[in-house]
Amino acid sequence: MKAETLKLGLIECVMQVQKKSTLERMDQLITQAEMETRAQESLEAINKGDVLSLDEFSQKNREWAKENYTK
Repeated sequence: MKAETLKLGLIECVMQVQKKSTLERMDQLITQAEMETRAQESLEAINKGDVLSLDEFSQKNREWAKENYTK
C-alpha cells in the first residue's frame, strides 16, 4: 500500500472518531511514533559518522542567517 493511500485511509478513520479523549490518545501515539522514528534516524546517522561538529554547525548557522536575514 502506498503511503498516500494509507494517509487518506487514516484521515477517513480519524474523521469518524467522536470522543475527544480518543483523538487526544491518537495524537499522542502518532507524536510518539514520529519521535521514535526521528531518534532512530539520528542514532543511525551518528553511527555512520554523518554529523557536524559544534563548530561546523555554528559556522553553517551563521552563514545561513547571513543569507536569510541580510537583504
